[in-house]
Amino acid sequence: MKFKSSRFGELDINESEIINFGKGLLGFEDYKRYALLKLDDKTPFRWLHSLDNENLAFIVIEPLQFMFEYNIEISSEDRNPLELADPADALIYVTVSIPEDAEKMTANLQGPLVINKKNKKAAQIISNDPEHDVRTSILAEIEKRNKRIVEYSESLAAKKQEAAK
Repeated sequence: MKFKSSRFGELDINESEIINFGKGLLGFEDYKRYALLKLDDKTPFRWLHSLDNENLAFIVIEPLQFMFEYNIEISSEDRNPLELADPADALIYVTVSIPEDAEKMTANLQGPLVINKKNKKAAQIISNDPEHDVRTSILAEIEKRNKRIVEYSESLAAKKQEAAK
């Protein structure tokens, strides 16, 4: 299927890859069909592009690309319309806001996008976890992750030295 994007020109999308947000996205309820575009293999970011509006596209990322943990509870009320029987079939993305100062980019952890990778049915759900903010700093989360990696590496090195004694 070919569609026109105001950002990227004409694109060809495999119809089996069309994602259907049955209720749309919050604030964009009229637009249901989307394509997930990976235009650059060197970045973890993707574009979630509406197939119903050539001007509507969101930058998204899988939260585990910049965080160690991101756990959401998907209620049966949210899971049933997606026909999501196995949590392993869920792809989780969050929308990203990138201001002029890209170092201040944020992710919306409170409104994740859940996609059933088997049937491409999707929904934006609301997380009630107080740790999930609408504007979570991506760079701050990367710094936290890096600090944990260094601490873990130092712990392993200390254990290795102790075992060698």
